[in-house]
Amino acid sequence: MKLTEDQTETNGQTNEGHNCDLPPKYLNEDFFKAALEDGLRDMRVDIKKIIFAESSGGGGENYCSKIYRARALYRSSKRQLDEELALIVKSIAITPATQFLEELAVYLREKIFYFDVLGKLQVLIGDGTKFGAKCFYTTRQPIQTIVFDDLTQYGYKLANRQSGLNEEHCVIILKKLGKFHASSMILAEKEPSVREHFTSGMLDENYIRTNERFINFMTLQLRTLANLVAKWTDDDYEQLAKKLHRHCDNLKENLVMTGRPQANELTVLNHGDLWVNNFMYKYENQQPIDAIFVDFQNSFFGSPGCDINFFLNSSVQLDILIHRREFLIETYYQSLRESLESMHSRLIPSYKDIQNEIRARELYGFFSSYAFLPMVTMRKEDSYDISIEALTDQEFAIKKVQLMFTSNPRTTDTLRYALKRFDQLGIFD
Repeated sequence: MKLTEDQTETNGQTNEGHNCDLPPKYLNEDFFKAALEDGLRDMRVDIKKIIFAESSGGGGENYCSKIYRARALYRSSKRQLDEELALIVKSIAITPATQFLEELAVYLREKIFYFDVLGKLQVLIGDGTKFGAKCFYTTRQPIQTIVFDDLTQYGYKLANRQSGLNEEHCVIILKKLGKFHASSMILAEKEPSVREHFTSGMLDENYIRTNERFINFMTLQLRTLANLVAKWTDDDYEQLAKKLHRHCDNLKENLVMTGRPQANELTVLNHGDLWVNNFMYKYENQQPIDAIFVDFQNSFFGSPGCDINFFLNSSVQLDILIHRREFLIETYYQSLRESLESMHSRLIPSYKDIQNEIRARELYGFFSSYAFLPMVTMRKEDSYDISIEALTDQEFAIKKVQLMFTSNPRTTDTLRYALKRFDQLGIFD
C-alpha cells in the first residue's frame, strides 16, 4: 500500500485525507508497539510511522463503538525487515449512554472469544476456514480497546446494507454459519466450560429487567411501527396494528421471553448480532466467494434459530425472503450437517430439528425486524449523525426513529410482508 501525497503528519502519526477525526492521544506509537509485539509474538517491534485512514465508525455503520483504521510501518526483531500492516482499532468509551455495554460485558466476551475460542473453532473445522479476523491486542486502559487485523487489506469489504443481500451473498453467509455453529457444538462437547462466558447475548434477562433506557428505546421503535401500520389501509392491517400495540404494552416480558433459553433446544454458539455490517465479503469476478464474521461482542450459546431469524429479518432482500427462504435454510442445514459429519459428531440434528428451532425462535426474527431492520436499511444521508450518545436525546430519537421507518422504501415493503407472515404464524397471540 503506497502512501498518498495528501497526508499530514501529527505527533509521529499521519492522517490520510482531510475528513479524518484526529485519533485520541493514547493511540500513539507506544500503543501500537505494544499491540504489534503482542500480536506478532515478537520481543521488539520498532514503529517507523502510524498512518490513520478515515474512520469507518459513525454514519449509521457503527453505533456503539469508535472505529479507527491505521497502517503501521514497523520493523520486527524476528525478520529484520521494514513491513506494513493495516489494523482496525475498536474503542468503547463507557459513558452513561454506553453503560449498558459494560452491563452486558461485551468487551470481556469479545476478548475471550478472540483469544480462547476463535482459534479452536478454526482448528476443529480443519479445512482452512476462517471465521474471524486475527486479534492482536486488547487493553482496558485508558478505555476498552481491541486491535484487529484489517480485513480490507486481504480484499474483504462490506456489502450494501441499504439494498440488502441477494441470494449469492446469503448462500455464502449461511454456509459459513453452518460451519461456525457445527464447530461450536463440537467445542462445547469437548470443553463444556466454554459455555460459562457465553450464557446470554443482547437479550439478557437481567439487562432487560434493569435497563430502562433500552426498554424505552425499544418501545419507541415498536410504537412507531404500530402507529405506521395503523395507517396502512389495505389487507386488514388495522387488526395487526392493535396486536403490535398489545405486544408493546408488555414489551419487557415479551423481550425476556424472546431471549430466554427454551427446554431441550439445540444449542450452538450464536454470533448474536448477525446483520449485514457484521460480515465482510471477498469477491472474484464480482461474485462473492467467501465471508468473514466481525464483532462477536454479543455471542451466546443458544438455539441456531436465533442467528438464522436475526439474519433473515435484518439483512436479506425481500424477493429472496419471499421465494427462497426454504432454500436458504436448506443451504444452512447442509453445511451444518456436512461439517458435523466431517468432525465425527455423535449428534447430527435432522432437517426437521432445524426447522423446529427456527420456528420456535420466530419472535427473535420479529425483534430483529423492528429493532434492527429500520436502522440497517436507513439511507446514509439520514443516518450519518446517529450514535448511542445522540439517541439519548429524546427529541432527536423520536425524529430519527420516524425516519428509520420511512427513509428507505425497502423497509416498508419488507415489514408489510414480514408482519403478515408473523401474524399468520400466531406469534402475537
